[in-house]
Amino acid sequence: MDDVGSNQKLIIRDRYIERAFGGTRAIAIAEAEVFARAHGCTFRYNRIKRQGEFTRAYPAGGRA
Repeated sequence: MDDVGSNQKLIIRDRYIERAFGGTRAIAIAEAEVFARAHGCTFRYNRIKRQGEFTRAYPAGGRA
């Protein structure tokens, strides 16, 4: 997550969310949200596209 810079996105597909964070889709999505907040990012899941998106609104390491 440190490589995601200011105003950048990291898109991850549904099956990889489950693989990375374990559990079923709902649990994996909740784990991804917690992980994102701990790293200063936000996570949004699009159920239609079946993919998640990590975004950062400020530089890694703190706000500018």
